[in-house]
Amino acid sequence: MWPNGWLIVGFVFIAQLLASIHILRTKEDVRSAITWIGLVWIAPMLGLLSYFLFGINRIRRRARRVRERQGLKPRTDDMEEPEGPLLTDGITDAANRWRAHSRLSGRVTKLPLTLGNQVQPLEGGRQAYDAMIAAIDGAKRTVALTTYIFQADQAGRRFIAALARAHDRGVEVRVLVDAVGNLYGLKPVSNLLRRKGVPVATFNPARLSWRLAFFNLRTHRKLLVVDGETGFAGGMNIRKHHLEHSDGRPRVRDTHFRLGGPIVGQLMQAFREDWTYSCKEELEESIWLPSTASDKGSVVARAIPDGPDEVNHKTAMILESALASARKRVQIITPYFLPEPALVAALKQAALRGVQVDILMPEKNNLPFFTLSSLSGARQLVENGCRLYLSKPPFDHTKLMIVDDAWVLFGSSNWDARSLKLNFEFNVECFDAAFAATMTDWVSERYESARRMGREDFRARSRLSRIFGRIFWLASPYL
Repeated sequence: MWPNGWLIVGFVFIAQLLASIHILRTKEDVRSAITWIGLVWIAPMLGLLSYFLFGINRIRRRARRVRERQGLKPRTDDMEEPEGPLLTDGITDAANRWRAHSRLSGRVTKLPLTLGNQVQPLEGGRQAYDAMIAAIDGAKRTVALTTYIFQADQAGRRFIAALARAHDRGVEVRVLVDAVGNLYGLKPVSNLLRRKGVPVATFNPARLSWRLAFFNLRTHRKLLVVDGETGFAGGMNIRKHHLEHSDGRPRVRDTHFRLGGPIVGQLMQAFREDWTYSCKEELEESIWLPSTASDKGSVVARAIPDGPDEVNHKTAMILESALASARKRVQIITPYFLPEPALVAALKQAALRGVQVDILMPEKNNLPFFTLSSLSGARQLVENGCRLYLSKPPFDHTKLMIVDDAWVLFGSSNWDARSLKLNFEFNVECFDAAFAATMTDWVSERYESARRMGREDFRARSRLSRIFGRIFWLASPYL
């Protein structure tokens, strides 16, 4: 071997050892650790480069610095309960299982419950967009908007005009768009907003540097906060796909929510951290986070901001806890259903306990391979007593979970690995029997009009569909 060859071999060997040690120290998922170590040793150059770019979670370090600048405590894995109201302060006769769930949720999120909130569902882009634009037009002090997709089409242009109007009359406006979602339609909304003087930033833009490692980590959050008092959250992007066709038929079904009360402060805190993370501007707390008290509503609520900068996969843990708390019925509506093993086990256990577990997903997905892979993974759930429904077109983008007419979760998370591990997501959990009953009635028509998949339906699927479904299912952790 030529003289410098041994030096190169030695350097690569040491790099492999160091990478393996780092993997063993930092990876919690044994499957992930085995995969990375195998890649590092079987294909050293490819494995080392890939791990350096995509395997090391540098985003936590940057998020830690943001929290330090804002005077917030760094995120840790301690399980202390946050200071604030207890569930029984808002619901005096709350069942023990929901008290226990609330305790877990508080410890995982590090956020307290908020009392006296109002939550109103908004169906479809027309109703949701009109309400959001009316709120922007009524803003007196501040407007904060973050979204995944913001397209410069007939829907997006209305928002651009409203944001510009607010900015022109002296309202403090900040807009944060995901770097990928900003490019939908090949006309970056960020450029259009800047021309109108509206402060805008993109989340995790791709650059030819070590920051390329962050490009797979997207913000999927959809939040609007006006004057720190009125909030909007859910799973609806800003694009014409959420508007109806010219003949009145909807292109997509979706649900967004208007919120009032102290929960809005938790929406704003999530935006504030994301904004500082993206452009290092500190949003003054006295202006952007006014004290929001309310006794007009009955909903007890808590925000669940989640992302790869967190110590725990918070949303997944809260979903598992809610399934364990169920006694009668669970209703799940999601456009992308590829749950990981822990959630699959929780769904099975709920069904085997006698809980009616109803899962609704689109019969025709906007990503065709998702239906194939979802059905391949869902067969075992149906065999263990879960009830799977396929909704007819139009594509249903709603993300909602209702348990026992007592607890509701809504927001941006899908039931897949990308949402629960890689994306920055924002959900809200609500404890309120009246609101849960409203949402159960809200979705009843969707279940009634959907097609239920029984065991015989799975057996009747073509061999080719089953084969391709299993192939796509193997890739589900990465979809």
